[in-house]
Amino acid sequence: MRKFELDYLPPSATTGDYTGAFPPNVDTVIRRLVNGNILQLFSGSSLIGQERIDISHKNATQNVNVKEFIAKDNRSWDWVVLDPPYLIMSADVKLTDYGISKAASSDVGLRRNLKQYFQNHTDNILWLDICAPMIKGFYREKLWLVLTGGFHTVRVLSWLKREMKPML
Repeated sequence: MRKFELDYLPPSATTGDYTGAFPPNVDTVIRRLVNGNILQLFSGSSLIGQERIDISHKNATQNVNVKEFIAKDNRSWDWVVLDPPYLIMSADVKLTDYGISKAASSDVGLRRNLKQYFQNHTDNILWLDICAPMIKGFYREKLWLVLTGGFHTVRVLSWLKREMKPML
């Protein structure tokens, strides 16, 4: 197992009208890190990336289900950023803004399709979730624990980098 860097981000409340927006400190990390050709999946209100896919948010460049998008898209990306829905149990969280409220981590078909898509279409993945996924052909470059404070769920921002491609 390869060593990777581990850091944390202090509590930082989401700002704006959209419940699922990146907290400001997460947004800052992502913007400082990514460059080149950027795809964002489950983009919500974010404006990061030339292509932003979300089932219903007005800031997306395409309003389409991520499953459908990755089944048809053949482009290559320097970075794919994603913040899929988590399993939200809190009664006080408003899900009315979310086009999909089912956790991506519990959707085996979606996970399989995402892995295959990433293996074929990108060299870097930034994945914000309540888990820290691993994908064959990639290694963990860095993890940030996103500490939301109080008794809220800790989230993890994972940077996965493609292993070197073999020389032909």
